[in-house]
Amino acid sequence: MKKLLLLSAVFLMGTAMSFAQFANIGILGGSTVTGWGSDTDMVTTDGITYTLNNVVISVPDTDPGVKFRQDDGWTVNWGSAGFPTGTGTQGGANIPATNNTWDVTFNITTGAYTFVPAGVVYDAVALMGADASVTFATSDGVNYFADNVMLQAGAMAFRVNDATVGWGSSSFPTGTAVEGSEIPVLDNSYNITFNKTTGVYNFGYVTISLIGAGVVNWDTDTDLTTTDGVNYTLNNFTFAGGEAKFRLNHAWGTGWGGTEFPNGTGSTAGDAPNLVITAGTYNVMFNRLTGDYMFMDVTAGLNNIEAAVFKVYPNPTQSVWNFSAGNNVISNLQIIDITGKVVYMASTASVVDATAFASGVYFAKVTSANAVQTIRVIKN
Repeated sequence: MKKLLLLSAVFLMGTAMSFAQFANIGILGGSTVTGWGSDTDMVTTDGITYTLNNVVISVPDTDPGVKFRQDDGWTVNWGSAGFPTGTGTQGGANIPATNNTWDVTFNITTGAYTFVPAGVVYDAVALMGADASVTFATSDGVNYFADNVMLQAGAMAFRVNDATVGWGSSSFPTGTAVEGSEIPVLDNSYNITFNKTTGVYNFGYVTISLIGAGVVNWDTDTDLTTTDGVNYTLNNFTFAGGEAKFRLNHAWGTGWGGTEFPNGTGSTAGDAPNLVITAGTYNVMFNRLTGDYMFMDVTAGLNNIEAAVFKVYPNPTQSVWNFSAGNNVISNLQIIDITGKVVYMASTASVVDATAFASGVYFAKVTSANAVQTIRVIKN
């Protein structure tokens, strides 16, 4: 009997320790039965996905909404204006949950959450293959999504309820899945959507934006554009000047800050300082993998820009860039990488061999007839 009690005690202690390693996540709010003063703890088995069933929402006349928070305190909390699905951000808005009884799911890594009517069981959808398995969220049982998913190149297929046969097609990054086919996924990070009814899917590149008082304000994201999901750019944007950060998918789960300007390497550390942008008009480059960024002043050296007409072709290229200044001779040409390093420089050059350059975005600074212009060029 003593041995049995001892074994039981050891088992219980081990179980308690296994759960203690995970963060404590709760849900609370003016629209919950406990109000803003008390959390209802959620349940997790992996420390990433948290669930809570039969959450009663009753919207009051004053101070409505709900939020997720960690360790029963406001130091770490998530909110957003989206409902019944959304992506919670640190210190975000109260979630405008509506009257009903809900089963709630929250992902502490991505901030994604869903509110599904209690008792409603939707089909489970996953993306499988290429040494990966991705679980999707849904609020209606038709449209499924998974954000910021890092995938390796390979064949993948959507699986519904652990079916042995997947759904896919030969088309990427968008297409219509059919039973028995696979999708030739490329190595990158994606925001993925899948419609279980139509089979339509989309692998979109993750969003990189700039936010802060130095851009617009701390509530408004200014999105950069990308052609490869790694190198992001923002052209000819006028900054008022002040503090800012780069961030991923309009959320604070991943944000980049730094102490250097106009170029440097951004840090994703939680205590990384904000960038301090000098007022001006810039072309911005950012590398999602390395965190390297560069703000290039587009007004510098443009006093006599009418004197030369600059062109470059082909752009993008796999081999060479051909530069032209109309009837004028190019007197200086520099190729600058995303870190601000000059990787090529020559006088009276019109053709640049790019075969040895790494794939990505560069800036070509061209001088001719007392005019200077910076052109964004891409090496595939």
